[in-house]
Amino acid sequence: MSVHDHHPRTQSLSTESRLDADPDPPPHPSSTPVPSADILEGSPHGILIASAREGGTALYANARLEEMFRTPVPMEPGGLAAASQALFDRNGEAMEFAESPLGVALLQRRPARAEVQYRVPGQEPLTLDITASPLDCAHRADQVAVVYLHDISHQHHAAGALDEANRRLAQQLEDITWVHALTERLTDHDSVDETLSRVLSEGARLLQADMGVARLLNEELRTMETRATYGIEPSARAEELISSVGDKGELVDAAARAGGWLVYEDVLTDPAAAGALRELGRETGFRSVYLLALRSASGRKLGALAWAFRRPGRPTSRQRQLATTYCRFAGQIVENNRLYERERRIASTLQQSMLAQELPHIEGVQIAACSLPGAQGMQAGGDWYDVLALPDGKAGLALGDVMGKGLRAATAMGQMRTALRSYALVEGEDPVAVLTDLNALTADMELTDLATVLYMTVDPAQRRATVASAGHCPPLLVDHAGAAFVRAGQGVPMGVMDEWQAEAGEVELPQGALLVLYTDGLVERRGEELGTGLERLRQAALSAPAEVGELCGHLVEQCLDEGANPDDVAILALRMG
Repeated sequence: MSVHDHHPRTQSLSTESRLDADPDPPPHPSSTPVPSADILEGSPHGILIASAREGGTALYANARLEEMFRTPVPMEPGGLAAASQALFDRNGEAMEFAESPLGVALLQRRPARAEVQYRVPGQEPLTLDITASPLDCAHRADQVAVVYLHDISHQHHAAGALDEANRRLAQQLEDITWVHALTERLTDHDSVDETLSRVLSEGARLLQADMGVARLLNEELRTMETRATYGIEPSARAEELISSVGDKGELVDAAARAGGWLVYEDVLTDPAAAGALRELGRETGFRSVYLLALRSASGRKLGALAWAFRRPGRPTSRQRQLATTYCRFAGQIVENNRLYERERRIASTLQQSMLAQELPHIEGVQIAACSLPGAQGMQAGGDWYDVLALPDGKAGLALGDVMGKGLRAATAMGQMRTALRSYALVEGEDPVAVLTDLNALTADMELTDLATVLYMTVDPAQRRATVASAGHCPPLLVDHAGAAFVRAGQGVPMGVMDEWQAEAGEVELPQGALLVLYTDGLVERRGEELGTGLERLRQAALSAPAEVGELCGHLVEQCLDEGANPDDVAILALRMG
């Protein structure tokens, strides 16, 4: 009801104005009669008595109603019907007077209750719980009803605030879940560049960015290096400009001083945008930039991530908060990946330095070897080989695989190779004795929990080999009869038992025979049975080139998936003259 028209409000119910008064009411037996108006005026709720005359006319309104509406209730004939223009239902739709609780009580003569919004321009809206009931007044010609109005605006606002808090909490939980899922996917990438590429693409999707650049600080050169880009057409000029923007890390420092991020809403007009950044925007087509400092878990400066947009503007606060959280986790993963890469380089260098750099020349045989680092994983493995020139023109061939990755595996590999060479030079005629001594040393020095080793001696004059294997892949022999795996001389891996033992195996090597020793990286594929990989190797060996120096490349091409090896691979091959 609109109550802008100020009319005198009925202040009390006199004897003449009471709706169904008895002209001679009996006296109360023991007390003074209480005036009806005093009871209504003392009510904490708004009370309105109205008739259906001229569509809705107020007969009585208590003081609480005036307090609610902050203006007198219109008492003129038809005033209530006119005021109904300010009524709306809980859905915010306009409510006709006939649909309101008062209208239903007056016109349909039945009780009604509803939650109603009362909106008047320039005033705070009210939310009212309205209950109306028809009154039976025999002496009146028009219909009458009484209405109770309870102001529930505060409860409504509190419920709305609770709903909003729940909505925000749900949004925060959704955001946390989203960031967690993105971070989990980041751990699938082992290299720094792959991780940064993923961060740029996922960040672009979050920020609705068109381009992105990830740059890391080279601590040795004290310069910034571009490690990944997103959405930028490659060109020499673009690369030159990217390299020149904050090449000493000034933008990272500026972002750190500003709280971790910077925004250039329009690089063409922002005076803080350096000339190179402005020119880069013209070159690649962006107008605004959002930059985040990338830091390690300890807060050490790593570099910066920047996203660019073709239109001027800035990300929303929620987008910035999510990007900041995501990149905080990404910084930790990038730092770990950098440490892994550094360890891999050290381990790989150590591993390669411990392998035989030159193979000895042994009369009557051709020998070739190769070692390939894994294409996946951040750490070098423990695959190794060695060739020894033994007395009486014999050759000693050794191949091993130390369980594990990284410096520990590379160190154990070097120690085992050195030890085996020493034992072989002393008792090289007996491969079983060599591996028995090696197993004892492995256990005594706790070099590794598990390692596989194969050692054999080859006598070119007798065209015969003696082999012993500590759980290693069986050698492959290719001769005039075909290609077959040598299963002789098998024992358990190193480090499994204190006392290692096996029966040495004897292998005949006819003229032109090819003997292939290899580690499991050549034959194993994820989700595939080992037998399938062994058969693939056997078929590849049957078509091997006659020149043993070309053998390794042939086997790698035929046995590895598109030439990529997920694990380290070592191959040692010998062809009889």
